[in-house]
Amino acid sequence: MPALVVSELRAPAAGPAEGVLGDVLRRAVGRGPTDLLLSSPGTGETWTAAELLADAEAVAAGLLARHDPGARIATCLGNGPAPVLVQLGVALAGMTLVPVNPRSRPAEVEHALRLSGAVLAIAAEEVAGNPVADLCAAVDGVEVLRVGTDWRAALPWAAPGGLPVVEPQSLAQVQFTSGTTGRAKGVRITHAGMVATGAAFAERLGPTAGRVWCNPMPLFHTAGNVLGVVGALSAGAEHVVLPFAPEPVLQALEQRRVSMLSAAPTLLDLLAAAGPPPLPDLRVLFTGGMTVTPAFVDRVEQVFGARLSITFGMTETCGAVLQTSPEDPDPVRRETVGAPLAGTDVRIAGPDGDVVPPGTPGELWVRGARITRGYLDDPVATAEAIDPDGWLHTGDLAEMSPAGACRVVGRLKDMIKTGGENVSPVEVEEVLVEHPDVARAAVVGVPDPRWGELVVAFVVPAGERDPSPAELTAHCRDRLSPFKVPRSWRVVDELPMTASAKVQRAELRRIAAAT
Repeated sequence: MPALVVSELRAPAAGPAEGVLGDVLRRAVGRGPTDLLLSSPGTGETWTAAELLADAEAVAAGLLARHDPGARIATCLGNGPAPVLVQLGVALAGMTLVPVNPRSRPAEVEHALRLSGAVLAIAAEEVAGNPVADLCAAVDGVEVLRVGTDWRAALPWAAPGGLPVVEPQSLAQVQFTSGTTGRAKGVRITHAGMVATGAAFAERLGPTAGRVWCNPMPLFHTAGNVLGVVGALSAGAEHVVLPFAPEPVLQALEQRRVSMLSAAPTLLDLLAAAGPPPLPDLRVLFTGGMTVTPAFVDRVEQVFGARLSITFGMTETCGAVLQTSPEDPDPVRRETVGAPLAGTDVRIAGPDGDVVPPGTPGELWVRGARITRGYLDDPVATAEAIDPDGWLHTGDLAEMSPAGACRVVGRLKDMIKTGGENVSPVEVEEVLVEHPDVARAAVVGVPDPRWGELVVAFVVPAGERDPSPAELTAHCRDRLSPFKVPRSWRVVDELPMTASAKVQRAELRRIAAAT
């Protein structure tokens, strides 16, 4: 394509609707009813395409025996086959899924169930010591199905019968934001958005990704239940689901001969530290959720011997809107989050909303089928996020190359203003992780009466040796303007993260201000 003169890409006119989640499953059955589509290393169970459809229809029938189409059904489950079967069953029943983080605290569970209007919660007895079924049962008006060791016994099975017609624009899920900017909002996601995103994600990965996808990403989040569940169905791949822990994941990679692994950057770091065995079948690693640096890409690809695909997305975009391909040139794969997925308009806008030239930072705006229809019962927040022309204002700062690849350079609200100068945390973090003693870094600003804000860096050591503040300061001074160099240093074991693997900068600002 010719070089861009402005930082905007428009998707081709939308074709016919790609259907609903049930259609994706039925198409997979049509391609190969005996193809393996789901496996659970934790329980030893597997499903062919025909078996997965039969079980999903039986769950749908069981749900319809209890509630009418349109009902809101919550899940509070750890990774495994149960959340996948419930997700598919809810979709076939014409109901709306409300996935809730099973590590949520009582107030968070109550907020999610009440805001969504859930009538039924399918909840684990406990996850990581959290008695999540009891937390759901404490919310008046919500029926609870408790899932213990025998997960099959807890699900609502019934003989399949007639299923309702589901429209592509109907509500498929109410997903909750990570809550980094206040109380979690309920994001309305349609069947059309999920189907379009899963298909585009699989297409961008291409045939290199192979036929066995390992997904330890949380199935209560779009990374797990859209990019994972819908993406694998779209590709006709075996979807290997399991909770994240380094040893079981490494075993699954070997035993299931996994060709594509989906994991957040922090999870990839843990796997790399565990010393992965030779994995000749592994072709593609997929990641996102936080800033990925060229040094990280090089390290991960060297350790695993596989190509890395990076995405940028948010709950409001079904988990992905920009993505690199494993076949992209090295500069694109190492330095950007790729080009827009099919069916997405992207604009880099200046403060006045006008499109900026390529290479110029501005706010990332996106529009298209995968964009949320707004926040549940929150018209004010919806109007603040989505303008009358349908553009979602992400709040992220990005720049677009003349070839159409995007690089995310920070958050508007995270920009640090010190001594009258603007500092991008991402720019400083990219410099810090180039130091051999630094595995990860996060940079925030804290109030200061003289400078407005001071630049504070939190660093996670790459080995047993703590990085020296003096060495890190010298490292930064060689590469950054003086006003960008952190004035204060904190060495920490881990960075506080959201469930979607994003750094909790608000928590870091609180810690920095308190100390």
